[in-house]
Amino acid sequence: GGSGLLDKKANGHGAARLVADTAVDELSKELAHGGCVDSHLQDQLIILMALAKGKSKIRTGPLTLHTETAMYMCGLMTGATFVVVKEAESPSHGKDSGSLSQQVVIECVGMGFQK
Repeated sequence: GGSGLLDKKANGHGAARLVADTAVDELSKELAHGGCVDSHLQDQLIILMALAKGKSKIRTGPLTLHTETAMYMCGLMTGATFVVVKEAESPSHGKDSGSLSQQVVIECVGMGFQK
């Protein structure tokens, strides 16, 4: 996802354009990674993967610190195991064309929680 915040001191069409440009830039960077999960959702899915039965996988861009922390803590609390597989860097498309984008696949063997 992408988002932008309006500066209270800014006004007029230029301010709205700046917020929109910020959101579009953020979204473009997420899409350039080619993953199925953006940086804001990564860490939230880790808990569900740890609780699930069997093997779960998600493809995403570079890991966030929150995601790394979530994997560590969920592994401690549930015994779930996580493996991060770095995929080959691929050419980025769009505004940052010409740069390389890193994809990773997060794999988890969950604890199989049942109520």
